Amino acid sequence: MVLNDDNDASRRSVEYCYRTRKTILNPIVDWTNEEVWEFIREYKIPYCSLYDEGYKRLGCIGCPMSNNAREELEKYQIYKQNYIKAFERMIEERQKRGLETEWKTGEEVMEWWLSR
Repeated sequence: MVLNDDNDASRRSVEYCYRTRKTILNPIVDWTNEEVWEFIREYKIPYCSLYDEGYKRLGCIGCPMSNNAREELEKYQIYKQNYIKAFERMIEERQKRGLETEWKTGEEVMEWWLSR
C-alpha cells in the first residue's frame, strides 16, 4: 500500500491511484502557503476562523502529530475528558483480555500521549 504524504515534495499535479484505479488531480500541490492565502483573499473564499487564531493546519484536536496537542486539549476540555474516558476503556479491555499495560489510569495514558 502506498500512502502519499500531503507535504511530500514528490507529489505531482496528476497522479494515478492504484487502489481505486482513478486519476487524481492536485491542482495546487506546488503552491506555497502564501499563494494559497493570496488566492483565498483575492476571491474572498470563506475559511475556518481557527487559522486567524494562529493554527497552521486543522485536524483532530490533540493529534499526536501536532506540536500544540497539550494546548489544544487544555482549551477544549471536553475533548480531553473524552480522550481520557476512551483511554480508560482501552485499559479495561486490555485487562479483560489478560494483556499487560504499563498504565493504570486514563490520565497516565494522556500524559504519555502528550509527552511523546
